[in-house]
Amino acid sequence: MHDGRRLGAVIALAAAAMLTAAQASAQPSLPPPAAPGPAPQPPPPTDKLLVADVRIIGNETSTQQSIQSQLKTRKDREFDPHVVQADVRLLASTGRFHHIRPYTQMTPAGMVVTYEVFERPTIRYIRYLGNRGFSDAQLAKQDGINVGEPLNRYAVEEARRKIEEFYRSKGFVDAQVSIQEGDQAQDRGVVFAISEGQLQRISSVHFVGNTIASGERLKTQVKSKPGILWYLFRGKVDLKLLDEDIERLTMYYRGLGYFNARISRELEFGESGKWARLTFVIYEGPRYVIHNVSLVGNQKFGQEALLARLELKSGDHFNLAKLNRDVNTLRDVYGGQGHIFADIKAGPRFLEEVGQLDLVYNIQEGGVWQAGQVNVHIKGEHPHTRESVVRDRVSVRPGDTLNTRELRQSERRLRASQLFATDPAKGEAPRVLVRPPELQESVGTIANSGGTCRPAYRGQSPDHD
Repeated sequence: MHDGRRLGAVIALAAAAMLTAAQASAQPSLPPPAAPGPAPQPPPPTDKLLVADVRIIGNETSTQQSIQSQLKTRKDREFDPHVVQADVRLLASTGRFHHIRPYTQMTPAGMVVTYEVFERPTIRYIRYLGNRGFSDAQLAKQDGINVGEPLNRYAVEEARRKIEEFYRSKGFVDAQVSIQEGDQAQDRGVVFAISEGQLQRISSVHFVGNTIASGERLKTQVKSKPGILWYLFRGKVDLKLLDEDIERLTMYYRGLGYFNARISRELEFGESGKWARLTFVIYEGPRYVIHNVSLVGNQKFGQEALLARLELKSGDHFNLAKLNRDVNTLRDVYGGQGHIFADIKAGPRFLEEVGQLDLVYNIQEGGVWQAGQVNVHIKGEHPHTRESVVRDRVSVRPGDTLNTRELRQSERRLRASQLFATDPAKGEAPRVLVRPPELQESVGTIANSGGTCRPAYRGQSPDHD
């Protein structure tokens, strides 16, 4: 049966072959085919590799939705390995995972991207042991960690430091805070053990070694003071505040010319350990004298004319307050002649001889400036003051040479008009700002060109007396 079918098939093929040969012999001969050319290249693929699915594995506390909402790799978007790596970095930056491992798998539907996450343990509870001076709620406002956040030992250590610093700023100088739980990998909560120590207060403040200023004058320079009626308000020992007081006293002495002054402090506690006598120990050193006063960079005004206006002279003791007033005087001299952007800096140059210095004023005069456009900006929810009311109180008109004194006077008139808020808590006080356009190569003025001036520098308010 099978042999008969095979024989029939062979015969049919042979007949078809003979028929084809006969037809070919009956047809006229054709020329030989041309030499084959280069094989045509298949068209470049146009379909992009898409993301078939995005999967998250390994998460226990973080939800799939919260993780996928941060990913740029999404289903049906074009697959990009660089975006996958960016997703890994983004997830790591959240602090919730200590490792993220991506996987990719090619499927007929596209690329399947899987992110395996290894979560950090989260804080399930925060406890404080040994706190009597402050409640748990007060300490929770200081430590900066919260239940539900990743348990990070560095964040826990920072929280411990903050609590300890908080105690010491409130008079518990000997307070010690340790981590009982929260710095080990197996921990699931944070526990702080607190040894508060005694609350320490300042009973009195004294100064030793001061000759240029009385103790009462120096007390105005420090913020560490005895409490009012001892127990009420202030008076608590704060080591950080004490260090800041030393810095304030040092700057006060340097402002008077005692550049080598050194200051330390001592706390003497009574038998109870609750009350301390605070003493600032002062080594004043030599008071520096000005050997010579000079100016550099002045061209419009001569040395003698400018030096005659200054408070500090050769032979005077250095005084920072007078120095600042002299700098403002020079700015007014130049600003009164249109040099409103004159840059004037002063600094001491110490000589080899101890206690001697030269005082040098470096002056960059700049150009003479004129007013161009005078613009009025009135702020507020419902401004109703007319611009003309403001312009009437400003003594600057287009084309005027700018004068810093006149600008200050205009500002004072606006503030004294009672038309605008002058209390910083209620609103911004009126100001007069000078905004120069881009500097032109040959013209040092703010000329009104009929167009809008684009400021090239930040607004500058005239210096105040």
